Amino acid sequence: MKDYFTPGRLVSSTAGRDYGKFYLILDRVNETRVRVVNGADRKVSGPKLKNIKHLKVYPLVAGDIAHKVSTGQRVTDLDVRRALKELLETYGQAATAQGKPSDGKLELKLNGSGKEVG
Repeated sequence: MKDYFTPGRLVSSTAGRDYGKFYLILDRVNETRVRVVNGADRKVSGPKLKNIKHLKVYPLVAGDIAHKVSTGQRVTDLDVRRALKELLETYGQAATAQGKPSDGKLELKLNGSGKEVG
């Protein structure tokens, strides 16, 4: 099974008070929960715990964040904000290049267990 919920992955919330907000995954807590940050209202010092069922997963990963987490280096809120801004700009350009509105057409289709579907 390919794990899409890896550190640095771009996600957005599909449920809760934070509906529609974009985050980066900081780490995976267990099979159903991850910690997400955006560097502004959800800082690295206080990440939000989210159920993976309530996240829309995008095929973009912040490589520098993933590298820092995997090597045990300190990730700062500034790192997260910069990476999130770059990914959102990339996502917007990719969506418009395909002639599609940037409303989530690039997300990965996952079933409840985290496996990719058609």
